Amino acid sequence: MTRHHRNTGIALAALVALCAPRGGATAEDSFAERRLTMEKWLETRRLISAERQEWRLGRELLAERAETLKRDIAAWREKNAQAEREIADAEREIADLEGRRQDFLQAVAGVLETVSRLESELRSTLARAPEPLRERVKLLSRRLPENPAQSRMSLGERAQNVIGILNEMDKFAREITVASEVRELADGTSAEVTVLYVGLGQAYYCNLKRGIAGIGRPGPEGWRWEPRDDIAEAVAAAVAIYRNERPAAYIALPASLR
Repeated sequence: MTRHHRNTGIALAALVALCAPRGGATAEDSFAERRLTMEKWLETRRLISAERQEWRLGRELLAERAETLKRDIAAWREKNAQAEREIADAEREIADLEGRRQDFLQAVAGVLETVSRLESELRSTLARAPEPLRERVKLLSRRLPENPAQSRMSLGERAQNVIGILNEMDKFAREITVASEVRELADGTSAEVTVLYVGLGQAYYCNLKRGIAGIGRPGPEGWRWEPRDDIAEAVAAAVAIYRNERPAAYIALPASLR
């Protein structure tokens, strides 16, 4: 039984008890009692009506709260589903980034191996290179590590340094270079000579005043120089043409591809 039904039953029982005539009561007393009973009955009805109204309001509030909770639960479930989708997307992205990271690490390892090998080869090559080329790359060659595995330079700096040296070597190989050097002669004396390098494959030197000349070629241990005093005039003429000291002309000089 609900609360308002119980209250209604109590009120009716009280009304019946109050309306029953009492023994020995006068008409005036009976009227007063009935009046009092009626007032109490009306008050009881008012209380019952108020409780019913309160119960209806409470039921409506509970219904509204239940609907609000349902909407909140639906919204939470949607947000939870969205969060799960975002987590799945993030996990796929992380897996993709990890794959790219592994590819990058493999590429870096390959570049590091190549740079280390080139550094070792360049140190050996420059030791046998012509003096003008060594002078041209002096600052860069000083940065070549003696032990690539123990270098403190970053991989980017080392790669840039290697590329710089290779560029200078390539440039030297495609140019004619004239330089002054001191050459040791067959009699044990030394003389300052003018050397004309034709790239990295051939060179000629001469000292026209002393009538000496020769041919230079690269070898396993460095450049080898062969005296050829008979070409002194031709080498001097080639140097003069290179320096724009005389008009261009065909100059025959011995050459070897070996």
